[in-house]
Amino acid sequence: MLLIDGVKYGVWTPPSEDEFERIAKEHAQDIFGENARYFDLKQKLKTGAGIGSIPDAYVVAFDNAPCWYIVEVELATHPLYEHIVPQITKFVNGIQNPRSQNEIVNAIDDEVADNSVLAAWVKTKIEQTERHKFLANLIAIKPKLVVVINEVTEELREVCDIVSKSLQTKVVELRTFTRQGIGLAVHAHLFEPLIEPSHIKAKPPPPSPIVPLPLSDWAEVTLHPSHLEKHWFSFKQKYSAFFPNFKEPFEIATDAGVFETYIWRDKSGICWMYKNLAGWFEKHSELKVGDKLVIEVIEPMKKYRLRKA
Repeated sequence: MLLIDGVKYGVWTPPSEDEFERIAKEHAQDIFGENARYFDLKQKLKTGAGIGSIPDAYVVAFDNAPCWYIVEVELATHPLYEHIVPQITKFVNGIQNPRSQNEIVNAIDDEVADNSVLAAWVKTKIEQTERHKFLANLIAIKPKLVVVINEVTEELREVCDIVSKSLQTKVVELRTFTRQGIGLAVHAHLFEPLIEPSHIKAKPPPPSPIVPLPLSDWAEVTLHPSHLEKHWFSFKQKYSAFFPNFKEPFEIATDAGVFETYIWRDKSGICWMYKNLAGWFEKHSELKVGDKLVIEVIEPMKKYRLRKA
């Protein structure tokens, strides 16, 4: 149990490895650092003889000293020795194969090229170096293995002692706690990041839990210039538990029709609602900076109503 200011949180175990991978991907920059990018490519590492295995993901850290990681996401309930040790043996042999290296480079380069925002960001990090060349030089260097697991066990420690002889290995214990009586809508993740954020010189105190509003209440928004310009709006952190999980779709009823939308949360906990709202904003051209909007619950976590205050 996790007790924060008298509020009880219980350990939550992911129901599947796929769900745990989703959480690890969502918090990749928190784990690997703000200059790291997570590539969920499922690109197979193969030896010259064609024997290989597929990591869960690759991470590239575009830092002053760039590096890359092979990522394995595991649940502690799985047979770790039988799974990880054979996997790592194949990884080690596969990453020495120039053909496998080239396939990883091409896959990551294609992923970046398909995302114009990511491509522009990468360009600022590698400066004058051509992107494919940068990746080729990086992937030629031996990677680090990162095992993300929901609970460190004695079996895992023994496994890491074995595999670290072949590949530098780091373990990230990523535990999730949910508020009693609320569930996953109010949760906290506990882990030690591999790289401390550059703007933090000392470890901050643990954040206070977000106290959810009663579901009969409403959320209020005060319009800012960016809201009117971009046809989106944001909510204060205290409203975080008022809405479904990250990118979980729900309906928003308006006088311009019923739309499907979702919430995006930034690192500070602020919620943003921005999908399919343009039609409503266009109907209400009279809106101005400082006006207030109200979001009411019709059916908790599924249906809401948007109106002017």
